Amino acid sequence: MVSDQLQKQGSLGGKNGYHLGVYVKVNILAFYLRPELQFTKVISQFENQSIETSRLELPVSFGINMIGPVSLFFGPTAFFNLSQASNELKLEEIQNKTSMGLHIGARLKLGPIGFDLRYEKGLSPIESTLLYQAGVPVSGQINTQPNQFIMGVSFKLN
Repeated sequence: MVSDQLQKQGSLGGKNGYHLGVYVKVNILAFYLRPELQFTKVISQFENQSIETSRLELPVSFGINMIGPVSLFFGPTAFFNLSQASNELKLEEIQNKTSMGLHIGARLKLGPIGFDLRYEKGLSPIESTLLYQAGVPVSGQINTQPNQFIMGVSFKLN
C-alpha cells in the first residue's frame, strides 16, 4: 500500500542559541572596522519540533563612534552552514552551504566589556528538503535563513 505524501512548506518559528568568537577592531578617526569570526548554534522551532543548526559566521562591521561609549555599526555577514539536525524530522543535507546577509546594530563599551544589540538578515534562502516527520514520508522545504535579533557580550583581552 502506498501512502500519500504530505506537502509542507514553512519557515522556522522561535529561535534561541549562542555564538562564540573572536574579533579585531581597527580604529580610523571616529570610525572603525571590526571583522569577526563566530561559531553559532541556533535551535529553531518548526511545527513543535526542534531543529539545531550550526554555522560559522563572518560579520564585518563598519562603525562610527558616537557619544561616549556608544557606537553604531552595519555591514555584510557571510554564513557557512556546518550541520542541521532534528530528533523527529529527517532532513536532506543543506544544498547551499554558504550565503550572505546584512547586519545593523548598536554597541555599548564599558571598559573592556562590550554589549551589542544587532539585527541580522540573510539575503538568500537556505532551504532543506523535509523527507520524513515522525516516520511519515513528507515532502516540502524548510527555510533556515537567518532573520534574528542578537544580543552579545564581548571582552577585550589586550
